[in-house]
Order: sequence, then structure tokens, then C-alpha cells
Amino acid sequence: MADRHIDEHLDDGILRLTKVNTDTRQGVSMAVIAELGEAMDRVRDDPQIRCVVIDAGGDGFHNGAVMLGEMGKDWPDLTRADYRRIIDLGHGLGRNIASLDVPVIGVAAAGGLGGGLELLCRSDLVYTTDAARFSFPEVTLGLVAGWGGTQWAGRLIPHRKAQEFLLLGEEIDGRTAEQWGLVTRSLPDRAALDAQVQNVTDRLKRCAPVSVKWHKECLRAIWQKSLTEGEAVEAIAVPEAMATQTWFGPTAAFFEGKGWDYTKNAAISP
Repeated sequence: MADRHIDEHLDDGILRLTKVNTDTRQGVSMAVIAELGEAMDRVRDDPQIRCVVIDAGGDGFHNGAVMLGEMGKDWPDLTRADYRRIIDLGHGLGRNIASLDVPVIGVAAAGGLGGGLELLCRSDLVYTTDAARFSFPEVTLGLVAGWGGTQWAGRLIPHRKAQEFLLLGEEIDGRTAEQWGLVTRSLPDRAALDAQVQNVTDRLKRCAPVSVKWHKECLRAIWQKSLTEGEAVEAIAVPEAMATQTWFGPTAAFFEGKGWDYTKNAAISP
């Protein structure tokens, strides 16, 4: 539909979501928040979806929030309640993305800033290009990176680098973002980036959905719980996954030197 801001394409279990609101350079508007949230909810209800890819149209840049102009007020008339509504919307979508049982891949061909980068931080895997640019400019604007930027980027990046990145508001390129741990991998160009994403989605065919789900739960515990609590999550995860008996066929195939395609539920060559 013409008024949609997210283009959706589902093929072979991969749901690709591409922001197409080029009027705001793929900025995070109220409509983008709503449509991405609706898509995340559908993923939870569709067991055939095994991966989500979030991209941006145009040059592939994930811009920040553009909601201030959508609040129906002049800037001087905005209240603390209005500001808090914006923060709650961003936090809510971020948690929705991060809590999915299936992997979420963020694709940032040209990079991202502010709220766009904060939502990328909630993805499980993030791929970019060496020439991409990333920044949190909030400190230069009298704002705060309040959709988890201080907390997610502050945990992903070594602390001294996070201080420099967030306190100065300067840009870094894709290669630096990889070195700092802000993104999973930086590729030379868009073609190499697309090939990498294809390789990852193909690899996921060999990964049991129930195992992916529980590994994500255990990884979340690293951020949210103590070591003892995290080990308790593992102790739950193992029997829950094994009780599904999903492992019978793949394990037998493994001992025969073969792999397993979970989309076909069949043994394949290694």
C-alpha cells in the first residue's frame, strides 16, 4: 500500500523488513514504530518464520527518531509527558525486537545514527560496509541517546570507547564499528554485505529453531542476570530443548558425517 512505511517480503522463512520512508531518510517515525511493532508481533505468531532481516531503503541509512514533528505541538509546547511517550515507544519496540525467539539481522549499508542506531543495537547480528557512518549526535544537540543507546552501545563497546563515542558525538566508520563491537561485521561493499547476509540466512537452515530460541534466552541472561541466575537459565534450557526430541535426527546424521537442514527436516552433506 502507498501509505506503508515498511516493505515486507517473506520468502523461505526469511521475513525481510525494509524501511521505505525516504522523505525522512528512513527515520524512525510514529508509523515506522507501529509497523515494525506489528511485524514483530506477527513473527511470534508464525512458526514458519525462522529469521527477520531489518534493512533501510534508499542508501541503506538508518536515521534517528523524527517524532518531535509528529506530536501535534510546537516544540516549546511539548511537555515531559510528551518526551516520555517518545522514550517509551522506542524502548517498547527495542524490547520487542530483542525478545524474539528467532534471530534478527540488522543491515546498515550506509550506517545509522541516534534512534536508528539504537534499534540496530537490539538486533542479534548487524552487518554494514566499511564506508558506513555511525554516530550518536545527541550530545551535540542537547539531547540524550534515550532508546537504549547509553545502555546497549555502552555494553557492546569497551567502556573507554563508549565514553568517547557517546560524550563527543563523533562519527565512526563501519570498520571501526566492527573493531569496537558495535556491529557484527563490516564488509567492503553492498554486494559483499548482501552475500554475507545470504550466507547467514542459509546457515540458519542448519540451526534448530528450538536451540536458537534457548541460546537467545541464555545470552539475554548475560546482560540481565547474575552468573548464578544465568546458569539456572541454562539448566532450564537444556532439558526443555532436548525434550522436544528435535535432536534425534540431526545427532544421528552428525555421527554419520552429515549436516541437517531444519527447513526440510532431512540430512544433508556437511
